[in-house]
Amino acid sequence: MTSAQSPLVYLHGLPGSPDEVKLICGAPSRFFAPNLRDGALDPQITAQFGIQPVTLIGFSLGAFRALRFAADHPEGVAHLHLIAPAAPLELGDFLDQMAGGPIFRMARDHPKLFRLVTRLQTLASRIAPEFFAAQIFARAQGGDTALKAKAGFLRDWGHIARQCLADGAQAYRDEITAYVAPWAELLSRVQTPTSIWYGGADNWTPPVMAEALIKKLPIPPQVRRIENASHYSTLAAALAQITAPYRTANNPC
Repeated sequence: MTSAQSPLVYLHGLPGSPDEVKLICGAPSRFFAPNLRDGALDPQITAQFGIQPVTLIGFSLGAFRALRFAADHPEGVAHLHLIAPAAPLELGDFLDQMAGGPIFRMARDHPKLFRLVTRLQTLASRIAPEFFAAQIFARAQGGDTALKAKAGFLRDWGHIARQCLADGAQAYRDEITAYVAPWAELLSRVQTPTSIWYGGADNWTPPVMAEALIKKLPIPPQVRRIENASHYSTLAAALAQITAPYRTANNPC
């Protein structure tokens, strides 16, 4: 089976949910898109596809989950797509370039304060999801500026964040905590053909993160730099190309 024929599995960012694909494409996804809140990835993919290899798509912090799975199950992934990927923090001085840098630094250096702040984020996303989204996208640039201005985008992203942060945000908090700890060593175990898609104007996961991953992966990846794209605009451009072999008139993604 070629990667173009293998089932698509989408791993969302944070804050995020499987509804990111609907937000970007305007239609529900035909992907299998497990929610971080549903627990470990391995049994979900096995239950859905058995031993059939999948094409794994990791967006933003979803790239962290995708790389872990590919390292542990090389026979289970036909191709790995990393879109606007979050690289291990130990690979470079990234935090000052990241819109979410203060949160990641807090999670790494002040975990008790991080837990308090996530409770406040949860409250804000529950009471005023669109206002919360507007604050998150206040520094939008590149192609994300147009997305931010699109009718309903902030409202819908706010609802995605509210889903992610519901019930105390424990899964979100655990994943961020795992991400900020050292994990670059697992990259040497990723033996899967990989494509990296990144935006030249991304200030969520800046280009230097993708460039650090490109240098560290043992098999040189295919690289797609999308000029003037930021975070979600990179996702839109990448999904349009990745899903082309699967697309129908009624299902753009």
